[in-house]
Amino acid sequence: MLKLATLQKKLVSVLALSGMIMGIAAASAEAIELRYSDIGPPRGPRALSLIWWGEELAKRTNNEVTVKFYWSQSLVKGKETLKAVGSGLTDSGTILGIYTPAELPLWNLSNAPFGVDDEWVGMRTWYEMRQVNEDLIAETKKKNVKILANYTTGSVDILSKEPITSVADVKGKKFRTSGGWTGLFKNLGASTVKVGFGELYQALDRGTVDGTQNYIQAVKAYKQYEVAGHITQISMGQVLGFGLGINLKTYNKLSDANRKILDEVSFEMMEHFAESYATSVSEAKAAMTAGIDGKKVVFHEVSDRDEWIAASADFVPTWKEKVSKKGIDADAFVAQFEEIKAKYEKELAEKGYPWTRN
Repeated sequence: MLKLATLQKKLVSVLALSGMIMGIAAASAEAIELRYSDIGPPRGPRALSLIWWGEELAKRTNNEVTVKFYWSQSLVKGKETLKAVGSGLTDSGTILGIYTPAELPLWNLSNAPFGVDDEWVGMRTWYEMRQVNEDLIAETKKKNVKILANYTTGSVDILSKEPITSVADVKGKKFRTSGGWTGLFKNLGASTVKVGFGELYQALDRGTVDGTQNYIQAVKAYKQYEVAGHITQISMGQVLGFGLGINLKTYNKLSDANRKILDEVSFEMMEHFAESYATSVSEAKAAMTAGIDGKKVVFHEVSDRDEWIAASADFVPTWKEKVSKKGIDADAFVAQFEEIKAKYEKELAEKGYPWTRN
């Protein structure tokens, strides 16, 4: 009997130890470091909001989900990010629809010139569209990608070497453009050039382009004010087809609890970014107007904005025609987008931004 009791105690100890080992193994299996590929440097409001996202994710998951950032396309080129995230070459990254218009045709509607004015409204609208529109969900799902949050470039303005104050100043000049703004500038009589945003500094410095569609806070973050001294604030819409993507299989491997945290932190990151964006624009404008290391920027407005808007009128009809050929009800898609946008515009008008409410 004594020997039997001793054997039973040993068996219990072995089982307990096995359970501990299995528990440790399970915890280790759950821990994951997400490789994140970004197109820009670790500065500016979007990059700082991304860093906040990574820190919050680690804190709320007790370091079971952490993020290692690869800035300035050091891991994957911007145009390859969608494919790289889908294949697992990188776990997550910043995906731009204008880099992959054929693969993400529905998302291109968000890049309509003069489409959405306010950054918070734009990001909230496209985030909700991703929750409710099955066609938009399927678009990235078939690429093995899930979009966790939406970004925005903010207002699309113009950076140029010479002042731009009217359509006449654009005609005959070379502009770096992307997305729907390419057609807009062509319709205004300019020639357009494809240049990656990371190569834009050199293109302006060498005179490869006379100007570019641009974003005030980005001009400062990328130090492009050193090679071009004029910004025209014309507010030509925003690049909203621009988001935080994750490999779908990686996302589904997370525990239910950690997926929930990831979703929550990603949503909060958009609010964090939207709040810091306006401040960053005003600070960047003030700094560049005063001069940074002796380089000053002069800000302008246009006198004929209606002509610029008219030059972009063919974007949405052309988009509708293209996606309709893929079996999408383009009119219904646009109607849903406009309905959601109107809801957030109304909320903003009545309540203000979330971070200003009591």
